[in-house]
Parts: sequence; C-alpha cells; structure tokens
Amino acid sequence: MQNRKSRPISTEAAAREVAMGALLYLAGDPERIGPFLAQSGLAPGDLRGVAGQPAFHVAVLDYLIERQDLLIAHAGDAGIDPGHVVAAREILAHKGHRAL
Repeated sequence: MQNRKSRPISTEAAAREVAMGALLYLAGDPERIGPFLAQSGLAPGDLRGVAGQPAFHVAVLDYLIERQDLLIAHAGDAGIDPGHVVAAREILAHKGHRAL
C-alpha cells in the first residue's frame, strides 16, 4: 500500500499543497529564502500578500526545479518524490497561471 505522499499529483489542490510545502521549506532557512527573494524581486514582507496567488506557486516550484540541490533536499524532508514538484508545477502552469 502506498502512502498518500507517494501517490502521483493529479489535482490542483494537491499541486497547491506541494507549492505551499515548498514555500515553507524555503522560508524555513534564511540561506534558502534569501536567494529566492532576490531572484523574484520580492521583499520578506511581500510573502504574505503573494503566498496565495497561483502565479506565485508556479514561481516557487520553478525556483526549486531550477535548483536541483534544493529540490532533492525538499523532497527528502517532505517525504515526496521530486517528480511531485515537477508534476505540481505542470498542473498549476497549465491551469492558466503564469509565473511571476
């Protein structure tokens, strides 16, 4: 029997959950969130206002995918397959959301 985290990502809600987990992972360490903020042009105070926006979810996932070291570390910490991050990004991007 597979656990919930090993099932493929197939819904927008599940994809948003993966994106929020990725954001929490980045925000959990200044050395992880700092480069993301610098690349996105956001300030720490901006996160609360954009965290619920679908385009921001895509941007967070794009960042993790571009940084394979972070992708692997986050997937390990979250107990998910790194492919779930990629699948979540595709689901959200194909729902008509554009990255920041």
